[in-house]
Amino acid sequence: MQVVATAGHVDHGKSTLVRALTGTDPDRLAEEKRRGLTLDLGFAWTELPSGEQVAFVDVPGHERFVGTMLAGVGPVPAVLLAVAADEGWKPQTEEHLAAIDALGVRHGVLAITRSDLADPTHALRQARERPRRWSSSSTAAAAPPRTST
Repeated sequence: MQVVATAGHVDHGKSTLVRALTGTDPDRLAEEKRRGLTLDLGFAWTELPSGEQVAFVDVPGHERFVGTMLAGVGPVPAVLLAVAADEGWKPQTEEHLAAIDALGVRHGVLAITRSDLADPTHALRQARERPRRWSSSSTAAAAPPRTST
């Protein structure tokens, strides 16, 4: 089984992306559902067409939960970094990217979310301007808009 953690600024669609990929809501606490905000690590998994399983660790994006984010990202080999097309690169995006680099996470996918609200080109350009080696170890893609959850 492969394990991938989410990363990115608060409210950039990390949990929604995990839900779209797995069919499982990683936000399991009543308080998370009430507030619409990830507070603790969430977990979901899916089976790929090859039969291999992928597990996702969904981490909070809010700056008050950086410790929880680090606990979720620390042991993983890959991240799914969400950047919203309508907001672009934000402070927690930068903070999460620095943590990913410091922890030695070598592989990642950049998902430009909320591309139904704005052209993803600007957010993708912002990501490519960062010092991280996205081109050598990661994949960048705009997540297609979803109208249902």
